[in-house]
Amino acid sequence: MKNLPRILFLLGSLLMMLVFAFPLWQITLFAPQYPDGITMFIWVNQISGNEEGVLQNINILNHYIGMAPIDPDSIPELQYFPYIIYSMVAAGIVLFFVNSPKGFLIWSLVLIVLGALGVYDFYLWEYNYGHNLAPDAPIKIPGMVYQPPLFGRKMLLNFEAFSYPHWGSLFLGLAILLGLISFWIARKSQQRMKNNAMPALSMLTVGFMLTSCQSGPQPIPYGEANCDHCQMTIVEQHYGCELLTDKGKVYMFDAIECMLHFKASRPEEQWSDILVTPHNSPGKLVQAREAWYLRSAQLQSPMGLHLTAFTGDKSRWLEEFGGTAYSWERLQEAFSEMKPGQLNQSTF
Repeated sequence: MKNLPRILFLLGSLLMMLVFAFPLWQITLFAPQYPDGITMFIWVNQISGNEEGVLQNINILNHYIGMAPIDPDSIPELQYFPYIIYSMVAAGIVLFFVNSPKGFLIWSLVLIVLGALGVYDFYLWEYNYGHNLAPDAPIKIPGMVYQPPLFGRKMLLNFEAFSYPHWGSLFLGLAILLGLISFWIARKSQQRMKNNAMPALSMLTVGFMLTSCQSGPQPIPYGEANCDHCQMTIVEQHYGCELLTDKGKVYMFDAIECMLHFKASRPEEQWSDILVTPHNSPGKLVQAREAWYLRSAQLQSPMGLHLTAFTGDKSRWLEEFGGTAYSWERLQEAFSEMKPGQLNQSTF
């Protein structure tokens, strides 16, 4: 069930509100004058007894041995503990909607820490009441302390004291347990989904790799790609070029002269395709050997060598622009013979 962790977690969060309906702890005292015992209940926000007047009777007994009276209104924990419960319940409701396994775990761990601190605070409270005795108490026994047990049984003079958690603590423990179970189920579900997704992801990865490794020309993304020689953005659709290695690697250029420079810098490379864009077919790549090349001062190529590719009839373009025409083979020879100072000249 997909929503089972969330439902269990929300149930655990709401269970915490039951601490306002049931005590967290109970301390019961048996003595000859109290054969049926008297019980004091410690709540998250109050202290009460199993019958009316229990707290008053305990305070009277405590007075004789020098213990301070138990005054719930003077115990600060009973004032702010309820707000801690409200905060944890609110956080649980928020995490129910967030549906985060990590959040379930953190919430549960925080509640464990708060519970441990609460028990420690209760121990300190008992210690303070049992050890800080009035020096003028009617009954004084040297070395005698009256701290009730935190958990279990203990004799205090003629009183047999029993101290155990009550339903409120059990509900808090159940809230923690449900939080941890929610985390465990959610994590297992995520892991299962991840494992199920791996074959599909592997297929997608293989498919992507196969697609990526396919050799062949690629459209030049004008305005986005950079020239692999000069690193300038390729923008002129009349001059884009490509070199393809025999391993499928594609290099893109913004001008024929950049492509020729790059090609000359890698004499050991094997090129499977050499592509240029004809001026009379902007954006279209053709094999370099299928084009012819015009160097004319009237045609400004991106890198200033006035070199432009064409296809088809030469006479029309020579008549319009003038200059010198080259075949692909002759162009490479002429380019290799050029000196650095000739790069901006109108003729080779």
